[in-house]
Order: sequence, then C-alpha cells, then structure tokens
Amino acid sequence: MNIEDVKKLPDRVSKEVLLKFFKKVLKDFKDEIIDKREFLLILIELTDRQVMTYELLEEDTRNDLDTALRRLWSTDSYEEVDTILSIVVNLGLEKTFNKIKESVTKEHNIDLITLNEIKETIIEVGDHISNPYYDLEKFKSSNE
Repeated sequence: MNIEDVKKLPDRVSKEVLLKFFKKVLKDFKDEIIDKREFLLILIELTDRQVMTYELLEEDTRNDLDTALRRLWSTDSYEEVDTILSIVVNLGLEKTFNKIKESVTKEHNIDLITLNEIKETIIEVGDHISNPYYDLEKFKSSNE
C-alpha cells in the first residue's frame, strides 16, 4: 500500500473498506514495507475518511493503532506531532493521548511552537478523547 493509492479513495468510504485499509497499513508498517513517514501520511488520509463515517473505528484496530502511535510519539518534529495529534484526536486513541499529556510535563526540550500545539490540543479535547464525536452528540439529542 502507498499514499497515492489511498489519496485516490473517495472522501466517503464505507467503514468496512476503511477497516481493511487500516489493517493493511498497520501490517505494512509492522513488516517494514513502509516507513514511519509513509505510515503517518497514509494514516492521516484514512483518518480523514474515517471521521466522515461518524462512527468509531473497530476497537481491536483502534487498539493496534494506539499501540503503534504510542511507540512513535516524539516531540522532535512539529510535522509529526501535528499529524499524530490529528490522528489520535480523530480516532479517540486514549493511550497515546495520555502519553502526549505526559510528554508535556516530562520533556523539557520541546520547541515552543510544538509545545503550544500539544497544549492547545489537550485543552480542546478535555476529557473526551475516547469519543471524538462528543461535540456532535449534543446536536443529535436536540434534533430527536
């Protein structure tokens, strides 16, 4: 799998098709067929499409992504931080989010722009990391 294949997907894809893509990219990364950069680029594309389903990604795959991203978390690159934050928040990856919050207090050499991005995201998400659709639910209940 490569980024060009994923970019060709329509904006709206069924959750079943997305699940297959998420599993494939996880396997390709684990098997070292793709590198970290390609992995993150593919994940951000798939995440954008997953959000459009308005449903959480299947739990086992979410857990696998959570584990992979938790291992990759580093504050060395603003671009990577921004990408991982987006994936984590939009897929509701709790363990990685907790590691991100810890990094703010434990790592002292974080670039100020990167640190501010992390802090803003933490504040924005609040206690609702496990449910990326939390803000939408208030509209749902008011329309019923």
